[in-house]
Amino acid sequence: MFHKLNLLYKSDRFPWIIISFGIIFRIVQYLHNFSLYIDEARDTVAGILGRSFSGLLGPPPDIFIPSPPLGFFVIEKLAVQFMGNSEYVLRLFPLIAGIVSLVLFYYTARQYIKGNAVTVALILFATLEPLIYYSSSVRPYSSDIAAALLVYMTAMYFHSNRLFFPRAVVFAAIGSVVIWFSSTSVFILAGAGATLGVCSVIRKEWQKAGALLMIYTCWLISFAFCYFLYLKNLTNAEWFVNTFGGEEAFAPFPPLSFFGIAWYIRSFFRVFDETVGISLSGIAAFAFITGGISIFSEKKDRFFILISPVVFVLLASSFYMYPFRHRMILFLVPPLLFFIAEGAEYIRDKTARHTPIIGTVLIGLLLFYPLLSAAHHLFKPVVQEEIKPAINYVRKHWQEGDVLYVHYRAHPVFEYYKKKYGFNDKDYIVGIYAGEKNNLWAFSVDYLNAYTDDLDHLHGKKRVWILFTETPVLKKGINEKVFFVYYLNTIGRQIDSFEGEGAAVYLYDLSEKAPHPVVKQRELHWNF
Repeated sequence: MFHKLNLLYKSDRFPWIIISFGIIFRIVQYLHNFSLYIDEARDTVAGILGRSFSGLLGPPPDIFIPSPPLGFFVIEKLAVQFMGNSEYVLRLFPLIAGIVSLVLFYYTARQYIKGNAVTVALILFATLEPLIYYSSSVRPYSSDIAAALLVYMTAMYFHSNRLFFPRAVVFAAIGSVVIWFSSTSVFILAGAGATLGVCSVIRKEWQKAGALLMIYTCWLISFAFCYFLYLKNLTNAEWFVNTFGGEEAFAPFPPLSFFGIAWYIRSFFRVFDETVGISLSGIAAFAFITGGISIFSEKKDRFFILISPVVFVLLASSFYMYPFRHRMILFLVPPLLFFIAEGAEYIRDKTARHTPIIGTVLIGLLLFYPLLSAAHHLFKPVVQEEIKPAINYVRKHWQEGDVLYVHYRAHPVFEYYKKKYGFNDKDYIVGIYAGEKNNLWAFSVDYLNAYTDDLDHLHGKKRVWILFTETPVLKKGINEKVFFVYYLNTIGRQIDSFEGEGAAVYLYDLSEKAPHPVVKQRELHWNF
């Protein structure tokens, strides 16, 4: 039995078996058809459905700041136009990108790392939770990964072969096009381009250097058009700083102080858990460092092609132009996995003769949780804010004269689903947002007073439904859902409730009369 498994592991079919399982994991997540969460709904309602094709090039609505690239919006609008407005249609392009990424990852890994390391990297890529989840999210993260892999793969191909004119045209075209479909591709292009250019100069390959200069010129022209037609309308450094963890999301430069050095150390370990999805971040970090040393000692050009985009992201982060946290750097997962897998395989190879258990245990620890998690999510897919059951509960128990109060954070999602569940504009009230427009970490007691004043307007109503999606602890330890429910219990009586995954709705009797205070309404927006 063990012999047969070993033969299967070493066979050419095994990578395709892994890819097949990766596709299954992604399709199962897609077929679950979970509710849109706030970021998806915001981009869908205001970005995709709320604007014409020509409107995509203009300034975005004040109600939200879009992050997807123009090409992503165009594909989504075309999909909705030809196939209808549903979650399945909206998530089809991310799913396709996620499936294509599996194949691209396999072929790219073969160019950069050893044979057995390719298998380890491919298993991780196929099973890691963030990669599965974002392959079924109306966000550009899976297409960002596909674009990054395409650039990595073509960069190594052209680096390893003579750059004839037709090949140069293809390389120029790939870079020029992906810029429009993946904003993060500029980091990959900058890193790979800089490395290829330096290598050509060092090797005195002047013909290739000249061809690369022409290619880079095409990329710059394409980026310039993209910037002036689209990206310049989205610049909001203050929003970036205050949305993605404040200063903690941006690299201190130069890191000369103790706190600056500590930031880089924290971020180095945090990226493996928070972004890659490997819970044993210390082991992943150790394998990463080992893999980096291994690749650098054998293939310096490949090492710099892989690592240089990270340098450019950190440089942009130090200028507060791009956050170095969470899903925003998900496109860097492929090179990180290359290093991790290379390191794990290097350790296994070096210890195989005397203490083979070391390499086996190391690889087992790296793969155990991703494999277990992927298998678990075949039966219970990942969800964030499952609002549809909550809205459906309200619809089934709705009575004449009922009022629905929608917490401001649930508004984008409810806006997408309201017609699907038969609600019109007279049925609901949107709660005010009392915080700062570009700083969700700000706090003032006045914010709480604004919320209580807003809820006091509901006095005298017999049946009021209060709809929430997930309300994380944002402001000085205040969880707004907990605060709202506490206050509602002081001014009324809860008579029904429904709580689900990341969403809840409560029915209150607020019929006791009370004077209506004057409330200064703040401008409604979704930038939180």
